[in-house]
Amino acid sequence: MLLLAVLGLLLSILGRQHAIWIFILSGWLLVTITFILCGVFIIFNHVLLDTCVAMEEWAENPHAETALSNILPCVDQGTTNKTLIQRKEVIHELVNVVNTAIYTFANSNPPQDTSSYYNQSGPLMPPLCSPFDSKLHGRPCEPQEVSFANASDVWWNYVCTMSASGLCTGVGRATPNLYTQLVAAVNVSYALDHYAPPLLSFQDCNFVRVTFRNITLDHCPPLERNLQMVNAGLGLIAVGIMLCLVLWILYANRPQREEVFVKFPFSTKTSSSSSSRSNNNNNSSNNNTNKTNSNSSGDGLSSGEVV
Repeated sequence: MLLLAVLGLLLSILGRQHAIWIFILSGWLLVTITFILCGVFIIFNHVLLDTCVAMEEWAENPHAETALSNILPCVDQGTTNKTLIQRKEVIHELVNVVNTAIYTFANSNPPQDTSSYYNQSGPLMPPLCSPFDSKLHGRPCEPQEVSFANASDVWWNYVCTMSASGLCTGVGRATPNLYTQLVAAVNVSYALDHYAPPLLSFQDCNFVRVTFRNITLDHCPPLERNLQMVNAGLGLIAVGIMLCLVLWILYANRPQREEVFVKFPFSTKTSSSSSSRSNNNNNSSNNNTNKTNSNSSGDGLSSGEVV
């Protein structure tokens, strides 16, 4: 736009009328586009400011009636804590069920006439480690226990090959069916232990609250300043181009008015000189006529005297 203004000023000084009008039309088009962009950025600025204010209000009190409370419903901290306790209880019960099955079926040596006999033999299967004790407090795993992460790999070494009659044909403590059920219970326990706390953080909106607080503190103020600078720059550019257009028009029309003023007295002098010449011609013609008349009258008199 600055280059356009300078080029238009040079063309105005040189008196290039057609180019000036092209630049004037282009300038008005740029002014219109600039004002439209300025309005769009002003609307965008207000929308962002309202969004930042709404996020700040919600981050301070997510359970209050704010603009985002209906969009992001959150439970209170008490409900979240109760859910976490229930999660620990379910994990503890699942581990007890898995270990009971291991001790009752896999690691036992029942008689052949019982229903739990399938010819299990070999070293004993390690039990599953519970991350919580009976009071639901955290506890470390014992050396002989397996964790949720490696239980399926370790127990696979204790699976025997089954015959058509349902008995183990080789060394092993667990049937493939028992192994599948134990691994399914371990997967559920692992999911509750690792994925429930992050999901509950979404439920009580802790993660969203921290994110909104970081946005309102780190990104909203710089964004507001930058948008204000953009709006001010667009406004100044639009006003500057308008002033350039006015100056172009005035300066482009100035030589034409001076040329008219210069030509007008010249045309007046020309008309006066032409009129004086016509008067002189008329006078000379009249004089010639008078001379002719006088000559003719003289000839008449002379002829009369002769007679």
